[in-house]
Amino acid sequence: MDRELLLEIGTEEMPASWLPGLTRQVGDGIDGALRAHRLSADAPVESYSTPRRLTARIAKISERQTDLEELVIGPSVATAFGADGQPTPAAAGFARKHNVEVSQLERVETPKGTHLGYRKHQRGKAAVDVLPDVLATALRSFSFPKAMRWDAYLEDGKGELLFGRPIRWILYLYGGRVVPFTIRRTELSESAAVQEVVSAAVTYGHRFLTTSGRAGRAVKVRTFEDYLSRLAEHFVILDRQERQDRIGRSLEAKARGLGGRVGSSATMHSALLDEVPDLIEYPTVMAGTFAREFLSLPEEVLTTTMIHHQHNFPVVDDAGHLKPAFLVVTNTDAGNEKVVARNYERVLAARLRDARFFWDADRTVRLEDRIERLKTIRFHRKLGSYFEKSQRVDQLARWIAAEPLASPQAADAASIAGRLAKADLATEMVAELTELQGVMGGIYAREEGQ
Repeated sequence: MDRELLLEIGTEEMPASWLPGLTRQVGDGIDGALRAHRLSADAPVESYSTPRRLTARIAKISERQTDLEELVIGPSVATAFGADGQPTPAAAGFARKHNVEVSQLERVETPKGTHLGYRKHQRGKAAVDVLPDVLATALRSFSFPKAMRWDAYLEDGKGELLFGRPIRWILYLYGGRVVPFTIRRTELSESAAVQEVVSAAVTYGHRFLTTSGRAGRAVKVRTFEDYLSRLAEHFVILDRQERQDRIGRSLEAKARGLGGRVGSSATMHSALLDEVPDLIEYPTVMAGTFAREFLSLPEEVLTTTMIHHQHNFPVVDDAGHLKPAFLVVTNTDAGNEKVVARNYERVLAARLRDARFFWDADRTVRLEDRIERLKTIRFHRKLGSYFEKSQRVDQLARWIAAEPLASPQAADAASIAGRLAKADLATEMVAELTELQGVMGGIYAREEGQ
C-alpha cells in the first residue's frame, strides 16, 4: 500500500458507447502523465469503469522523479577564449548565469563546432509533490465524441477544463493518503450548482441503493481492496467483466424459469449483451410478458422492437419460437420487480401496438406501387433518388443473370428483385424501425407471393 496509486473520477452518467474507450483512456492517461512527469509505474496499470466512475490503479509507483540532467550549450570556444587563452566576457557571462566557474564548463562537439557546455543537474521531487500535476495532465489528455463546458478550470495555466460529463468527485490516494487536487469554478460562473471539486479519500456508492444510511452517501476508503469491498457493499460492481458475467448467468437462469432460453440472432444478442454492462452499476435481471396476440407479427419486428428500442432480451422455447415474454437488465435490486416489470411491459406494449398498426397499414399497398414514392427519397446528391437507384439495380441484376450467369430464365426474377430492393424505404414500418430496411421488403414480398 505504501506506493499504491488509486484514482477515481466520479462523473454524471456517461453514455454507454463511450465507456470502452474511456476505460482505456483513464489507464493510458495516468500512465502517460506519470512518464511525462518522470515518474514510473512499477506495476501494471489497471483501469475500470461504470457509467458514473473512471478508475485507475497502480499497485506501485516510483517514490521520486528520476533526476534530470540537461546539457546547456553556450558560446563557441572561438568566442569564449581570447588569443591569450583567457576567458572572454561571453564565457564569463555564461558561467555566471549558471552559478559556476569557467573551469567547470566542458567542451562539447556540436554540428556547428566546439562549444562550451554546462551539465545542469536537477534532483527529482518526491512523488507526492508531483502527483497533482500528473492528474492535471491526465485530465487534459481525455478525448470525447462531445466534450462539455461545465464552468470548471484547473490551475495548470491552461484554463477551462472540458470533460465528457461534469466531474462530481475525485478519489486520489497515494500510499493511502490523499493527494491534494482541486477543480475550481470559473469566476464568471453564476451557477450555484457548480461547486469546487476537491480530492478526498471517499467514493460514492449506487445512486439509489445502499445497505445503510442514505443512498449517495460518501464512503471512506484507504486501499484498492478496501475500495472494491466498500463499493460492493454499496451496490456497485466495478469490474465490467464481472457485471457482464453476472448478467449472462442471470439471463439464462431467468429464461429457464420461464421455460425457455434467451433468444434472437447471435449478432443482436451479442451486441446487446456487450452494451448493457456499460449502462448499469448493479445489474439485476427481471422478467416481463406481453400479449400473445403480438406473436402474429413477424419475428424480426418483435425482436428489433425489444432489442434495439427497449434493450430487452427476447425469450424463445426449445424449438426456437418466440414466447410472449422478455427479460430486462435493470440498475436496481429485485425488491420491486413487479412494479418495474409492469412499467417495462406497458412501454413495450405501446411499441408493439404501433408496430402492428404499421404492419397492417403497409400491407394495404403493394411494394410495386411504392416504387414511385422513391422519387422523393434522395440516395445521393450526385446519383439521384432511390427510384433511379432501383432502376439501375433492376437493369444490372437482369444483365448479370442473363449474361455472366447465363441464366435467362432467372433474368425476370432478378429484375423484379432489383426493382423492389429499396421499395420498403417507403413503408411505415421501416420509417419507424430503420434497422429493418431490406428485411421488411423481403417479408412484404413473400406476403404478396413474390
